[in-house]
Amino acid sequence: MLEMIDICKVYRTDLVQTHALRDFSLSVQEGEFVTITGPSGCGKTTFLNIAGLLETYTSGSYQLDGVEVSQLNDFKRARLRNEKIGFIFQSFNLMPDLNLFDNVDVPLRYRGLKASERKPLIEKALESVGLAGRMKHLPSQLSGGQQQRVAIARALVGSPRFLLADEPTGNLDSNTARGVMELLQEINELGTTIVMVTHDQELARESRRNIHILDGQIHEENGRGEMSSSASAVA
Repeated sequence: MLEMIDICKVYRTDLVQTHALRDFSLSVQEGEFVTITGPSGCGKTTFLNIAGLLETYTSGSYQLDGVEVSQLNDFKRARLRNEKIGFIFQSFNLMPDLNLFDNVDVPLRYRGLKASERKPLIEKALESVGLAGRMKHLPSQLSGGQQQRVAIARALVGSPRFLLADEPTGNLDSNTARGVMELLQEINELGTTIVMVTHDQELARESRRNIHILDGQIHEENGRGEMSSSASAVA
């Protein structure tokens, strides 16, 4: 589903070169739930931006669902992003002046679907997160957990092949965060591939794989059938 080989990302100014990712290689199979952890500044956000086709890389290879990303122009990258990827953000990124129905409608409008085609998809997405009865509400009329559920519905409405979640529980209390995590696990069990950046070690342990990044490289990997990097070195 996602394969990065020796990805490097260098940010350059007149005086400084900053290596955000160094020889970063990661393969995510269809249907996996992978969490990405690491300290601030380790490269998590850069990885997520590259994975989501929001940012280019300096060198290496990245294939998304079998497509070599480096060969795509801006239009084709945008189209692939819209068709294959759903985004969930820590700050929800909902449009405050639009009701829930219209917020979830946004990615479908970019696909050029007719209103009659979009309506059942939006209703189904809101129903899947338990908010079908509030589709005419504004985001300000909802709790933080409900707003994040709207953001998840927006990410799901286009039936993406995989979800990229950037600290989706970071602005929520522990009980609400648990509910959001359970919802993501249900979505994953239905077949959607999920890659989630989180600082919450407890939530990270519940995923199928956890990738710990340090200084722009994979420092440790744990999951089903996996050994930690230190254990692998001993072996």
